[in-house]
Amino acid sequence: MRRRIAFTAIAAVCIGLASACAEPAKLQLDPAETMVEYKFRASSVPPQYHRSYIIKASETEASITVDSYGEVLRQETVAMPAETWSKVMALAATLPQRSDSIATPKPGCSGGTASKIIVRNGGQEQYSKSAENCGGKSDQPLTDTAAPLEELFNMKELLKYGD
Repeated sequence: MRRRIAFTAIAAVCIGLASACAEPAKLQLDPAETMVEYKFRASSVPPQYHRSYIIKASETEASITVDSYGEVLRQETVAMPAETWSKVMALAATLPQRSDSIATPKPGCSGGTASKIIVRNGGQEQYSKSAENCGGKSDQPLTDTAAPLEELFNMKELLKYGD
């Protein structure tokens, strides 16, 4: 009897450990119902040099808004190529696995940049992650997911200083 209890207890612990260490599941996304939003916040510099932006993307289009401390500087909307959306969907679906090691941002980081990505499916938030790129911390899984969207725009022109 004691062996059964001990075996059951050990089995329960092993199952619990296995499920706790399991890799996060891929997101199940419908390309026609998915929206991806990527926010980049620049480091704290004088307003004439500060450029932050938000890219909002769906199966049909992507838009970007560039600002300096909340003042909108430029906006642009483009059609979404099917190939680009396929890449974004594949990257978005694996975000839970690829960004699992990104720590939650802590206050007090000075001079760094920040990224945030939100994935919605059918209007419901499926995934959200913020990352501070400060003191050696990386936001690469988020920036890798946003890269195909950034390629839709002339980022150099949109982020340039002065007009």
